[in-house]
Amino acid sequence: MNYSFRILSCLIAFIVLDNALIGQYDPENEVVTISKYHLKPLSEVDDGSAAERKEVFEEYARKMNPLSTKLKSKMVLGHYWTGSSQDIIAVNRWKSIADADESVVTTQEVRKRAWRRDDLREEFMKKYNKYWTGRHDDLEVLELLNGYTKNRKRKPKENTVVTIVRRYMAPLSAVEDGSAEERKELWDEWFENITVENDKLLSQMILRHYWSGTYNPREETPIVIIREYVSMADADDGGWDEPLEQYWHDEDTREENLAKFFKYWLGKHEDIGIYHNLVNLQK
Repeated sequence: MNYSFRILSCLIAFIVLDNALIGQYDPENEVVTISKYHLKPLSEVDDGSAAERKEVFEEYARKMNPLSTKLKSKMVLGHYWTGSSQDIIAVNRWKSIADADESVVTTQEVRKRAWRRDDLREEFMKKYNKYWTGRHDDLEVLELLNGYTKNRKRKPKENTVVTIVRRYMAPLSAVEDGSAEERKELWDEWFENITVENDKLLSQMILRHYWSGTYNPREETPIVIIREYVSMADADDGGWDEPLEQYWHDEDTREENLAKFFKYWLGKHEDIGIYHNLVNLQK
C-alpha cells in the first residue's frame, strides 16, 4: 500500500466517523444525567427520623433548586417496585454537559447563597448529610430528544409514578422499504397525535446514546423512555388506546399505520425501573 493511498484511507475513515458523530448528537438537544444515591437505613442514623429526613430534603430542594440556574429540571425518584428501598435516582436535565460540570463545581457557592450564615449552613448540612452514605453511582449520560418531550401541564400535589424502559431501534439497513425520512415522519406523527393526546401520560422524555454504554448503529440503537403517570394503574394501562382510536378511526388503517411505525423497532426491551417521583424535591 503506497503512502498516498494510506492518507486517502485515513481521510475517508475520518469523514465517515465525523458524519456518524454529527448524525448521532444534535447540539440543539439537551443532556440528561441519571445518577443513583444511597440512603442510610434510618436505624443507622443517629437521632434520625422519617419526618426529619423529609423535612430537610424538602428544605434542601426548596432552597437549592431555584439557585441552581444551570439545572433545567430535576426528577428525584424513590423506591416503588425496583431496586433497593435505600436508593434514590436523580434524573437531571441540562442544556449541555458543560453546564452539568459547572453546576457540580459551583455547588458549594450555591449553598453559601442558600444559607448565608456559615453556622446555619454547617448545622443544616450536618443534619442533611447524616442520612446519606456519601456514595453515588453515575448511571447514564444521555441526549434528550427535545422534539419528543412532553412536559407536565401542572405540578401534581401527590407523588407520581415513573417508568424507565430501554427499547431498541432497528438499523435502517434491516428495515424493509425503510428510510430516515419516513422514520422521522412517523415519529413526528406519533408524538403530535398520539403522545400529546394521551391524557394519562403526564410527561415523557425520549433519550438516546450520548456518552454512556455501548452503541453500534449497525446492530441497534438503544432508546431510553422515561414516562410519568398519576398512578400505577395508569402506568399499567398506558393510556394509548383512546388517542390511537381517535386519530385512526378505521381499524384497518390503524393496524396498517401501527405496523409501519413498529417496523423500525426491534422486538425487545429492558424494564429499567418503576419509581415514585418525589414531587416536592423536583425542579
